[in-house]
Amino acid sequence: MTFECHARFGVTREAFDLGLAAEGRIAGSFDRIEAVRETNQLRVLGALQEVRLSDSHFNMGSGYGYDDAGRDRIDRAYAIALGAESALVRVQISSGTQAIALCLYGLLRPGDVMLSVTGRPYDTLAATIGLGGFQDGSGSLAEFGISYRQVELTPQGRPDTDAIARAIDPKTRMVFIQKSRGYTNRRSLVQEDIQAIVRTVRAAGSDAVVMVDNCYGEFVEICEPCMAGADLCAGSLIKNPGGGLCPTGGYIAGRKDLVDLAAARLTAPGLGGHVGPTLGLTRTIAQGLYLAPHIVAEALKGAVFASEVFRLAGYDTSPAADDTRGDIVQLYAS
Repeated sequence: MTFECHARFGVTREAFDLGLAAEGRIAGSFDRIEAVRETNQLRVLGALQEVRLSDSHFNMGSGYGYDDAGRDRIDRAYAIALGAESALVRVQISSGTQAIALCLYGLLRPGDVMLSVTGRPYDTLAATIGLGGFQDGSGSLAEFGISYRQVELTPQGRPDTDAIARAIDPKTRMVFIQKSRGYTNRRSLVQEDIQAIVRTVRAAGSDAVVMVDNCYGEFVEICEPCMAGADLCAGSLIKNPGGGLCPTGGYIAGRKDLVDLAAARLTAPGLGGHVGPTLGLTRTIAQGLYLAPHIVAEALKGAVFASEVFRLAGYDTSPAADDTRGDIVQLYAS
C-alpha cells in the first residue's frame, strides 16, 4: 500500500517510513520464524492424522464425560505434538496457573522440596506455593508442609547450573522451570537452557521431576520441553496452543505416571482423566491446535516488527528483532 492509503487512517509519514525501514531489516528473522512454523505445522498435522481424528469425534460430551472418544484423541494428539508420553487436555482447566497447580499438588507431598531454578515465579503461582505475602490459609503448598527454594538466573538471564547442582538434595522432588519471561524483563528460556538444566539435575544423581511452565512458549521453537528432556509441562489453551480460538481450557503433558497424578487432582483419585465433559468444544480445541503453529508464527512476526520499529524510534526493546525467542512476549522500555 502507498502512504496515501495509510494516511486515510491517521498514519503519519514518520510512522510509515519507520515501518518501511523496519520491514527491510527483519526479513531474515521472518524467514527463521517461517521455518519453525513449517516444522511445527507438519508435526501437529501428523499428530492429528495419527490419532485419526474425524468429524464423528466432535459430538458434545456432557455429564461425567466417560468414554469420550474425541477427548481421548485430543489428549493423544497433544502428547504427540508436544513430544510427550501422555497428555491431559480439559476445558475444566481455566488457566495456566491452574494447570501448573494441578501438577504441584498432584506430585508433591509433605516433606518434599520444590526447587525453582528460574527465580521467583509470578504472583498467581507464588500464592499457590505460599511465598511471603501469600500465606492466607487458603491451602498453599507451604501449609501442607512442602518446602520451597529458588535459584536465581545469572545476570545474563541464563540458568546458573553450578548453583542448581549445589541446591539439589535428596528431598528435592521437583525442579521447576518458568520458560517465559512472564511479567519480568528477563530473557525467555530456550531449548538449550532447558537441556542444560536437565543435564545438571541428572548429573547430580537426582531423579527429581523436571517441570516446565510452558505458557506463552508453545510452538515458538521446534523443540518443546519434553523433547528437551523435561518430565512434565503445562500451559493454557487461551494462549499459544489454542490458536486464538479456545475460549478456555488448559493442558498437562509429559510422563504418563505424572500426568495421571495431576489428573487425579483435577477430578478425584480413581477418576483421573477418565472424566471431564467436552461440552461441545472438541472441534474448537482441535482446530485451535491445528492453527496454533501459524498463529504463533504471526504473533512472533508482529512482535519482531514492533521491536524493530520501536528500536528505530529510540526505544529499548526486549527481545531485539534478531534475538532468539522462547516465548511470544515483547517488552518496550523508554
